[in-house]
Amino acid sequence: MNVERLNGLSIEALYALADKMGLDLPPALERVFVVEALLEAIEEDSAERKSAGDAAVHIEEKKYSGSELDEIDASIDAAPCIECRYNETVVQVIARDPEWAFVFWDVKDEDFDELHASDAYSHLFLRVIKEPGYDGKTSASFEVVVGDEDDHWYLHLPEEDRAYRVDLYAKIGAKARLLAHSPVIRTPRALMSDSLADLDPDAAELAALSGLASLKIVPAPEHHPSRILGAFDD
Repeated sequence: MNVERLNGLSIEALYALADKMGLDLPPALERVFVVEALLEAIEEDSAERKSAGDAAVHIEEKKYSGSELDEIDASIDAAPCIECRYNETVVQVIARDPEWAFVFWDVKDEDFDELHASDAYSHLFLRVIKEPGYDGKTSASFEVVVGDEDDHWYLHLPEEDRAYRVDLYAKIGAKARLLAHSPVIRTPRALMSDSLADLDPDAAELAALSGLASLKIVPAPEHHPSRILGAFDD
């Protein structure tokens, strides 16, 4: 069972599968997070079964793999599917946490045909814009080259609690052609506040009762060690 099979299911079928696997997912969850939860549950189950050492557990593992997983696979094959794409030129971005965002996009066939008809066309790229202004000005941005076959990426964003927009461009010779831009999103904060003194009295009281003040919280480094993208231009 892989992400391709899960992506072929409707959101209703994904929730039905999650319920069958014993997952208690909140309603109206974004599709990408439902798929991710299912994949994590499958991987965790597989890891637990492989780590078990006694023969009885191995017998149950074989029994489970040969029946219940086959039944789940069969239910996936029989489930109603939706189109994987809608043949629209569009880009969307979802803030996953304070540091990462999930970006997905598509280019309709007519636009792709027009791009490939030009000898000057070279590639698509994403322009990630921090704090986009309504006057068309931007405070900072960086670009990520993507392949023609790509349709989604996880992007590391350098700052929490900031507004971002992602634009989809085509590089044609020395020029960049805007194809689509996403709605503006805002990344959440990693912490409630840098200091408990900055909280309003009710929130500060709850934080004190929780023992938050006694925790030794180390600030995140300015540059994430796993980051694979270049920093914003100054």
